[in-house]
Amino acid sequence: MSRFWRATRAVAIKECLHMVRDRFTLALLFMVPLSQLLLFGFAIDLHPQQMPTALLAHERNALVERAVTALEQLGYFKVVLRTDDAQRAQRWLAQSRIQFVLALPPQFAEQQLRGERPLVTLTADATDPIAAMNALRAVQLRYAGAPSASLPIQLQTRLVYNADGASRRFILPGLLGVILTLTLVLLGALSLVREREQGTLETLASLVMPRGAVLLGKTIPYFLMGCVLFAVLLAVCIALLGLSLATPWTLFGITCLFILANLMLGIMLSLIAHNAMQAMQLGIFFYLPSMLLSGFMFPFYGMPKWAQGLGELLPLTHFLRVVRGLLLKDLSSGDAWRLVWPIALFGILVSGIALLLYRQHGIASANRRTLETTE
Repeated sequence: MSRFWRATRAVAIKECLHMVRDRFTLALLFMVPLSQLLLFGFAIDLHPQQMPTALLAHERNALVERAVTALEQLGYFKVVLRTDDAQRAQRWLAQSRIQFVLALPPQFAEQQLRGERPLVTLTADATDPIAAMNALRAVQLRYAGAPSASLPIQLQTRLVYNADGASRRFILPGLLGVILTLTLVLLGALSLVREREQGTLETLASLVMPRGAVLLGKTIPYFLMGCVLFAVLLAVCIALLGLSLATPWTLFGITCLFILANLMLGIMLSLIAHNAMQAMQLGIFFYLPSMLLSGFMFPFYGMPKWAQGLGELLPLTHFLRVVRGLLLKDLSSGDAWRLVWPIALFGILVSGIALLLYRQHGIASANRRTLETTE
């Protein structure tokens, strides 16, 4: 028995020494969970406030301003667009740039001066039920019952895009992007790590061929796999929700950009990591913020401004707006393409960084061979 424990102690000591010497892995083990705990603890709010709202009004005077002030005092709404064009307000709602539209009748001020209660309509984007329901409940309690002395109006509320508030219409389209992000980032992150662990990365980097061709060749098989995976997931999602897709090629083209951006991010991470464990940790470090700060699980506009800024940097945030817009909101192809430039920019940036890191591996390999030849 003493032999058994001596062997156990020897192996444990060896593993502890190995772990302490691998400082990068040790830092990831502690810093990643700690930073995410602090980040998400302060960023996520299940009771969103100050959500972007459009004011659809044909006049601008003191009575209209009083209506806006009364609405904003509830804490749930913040008017970010004032317009008299109903189509513009509807387009912003379809693009997920706003959450609500407050529509005042054309003779709003005149009706109030005559002592009438004008009919005001508050439209909510119900593809995010958590954000919509709390706000509508608060405004209905305030104005849908007895007339308010401060703002005598008749309030009508309505839900669009998901009138029954079904959570599956919110979750299933979002899962398309979440599953692609998790799968493709990890596949890309493990692609070149295998070459490093087998000792062939530096040899590959030193070959006389364009570096971009090597990385593109590594990407193509996973890109094709991602396209097939998306097609299967989309077919299941449409079948479960009973939806029809008017512009399938638009969604497929945008998804190709999204797949490439995630794959190139994974390859960049694989060039930073020294082993498969580090690659997976770096992949998770990117995946969790993508899932929690993109608006997939929690209301995007319920987060503080700094968290929204971080979320805008993530490709998944913009992909969710596109896929929900095309599947649930009849978003036009032109508006959809105008939403994806951040995904393209992200892909270009991570591709450039990956090429730079790969070039550095080639230079290091060449220097090592020169030194060995000299010796």
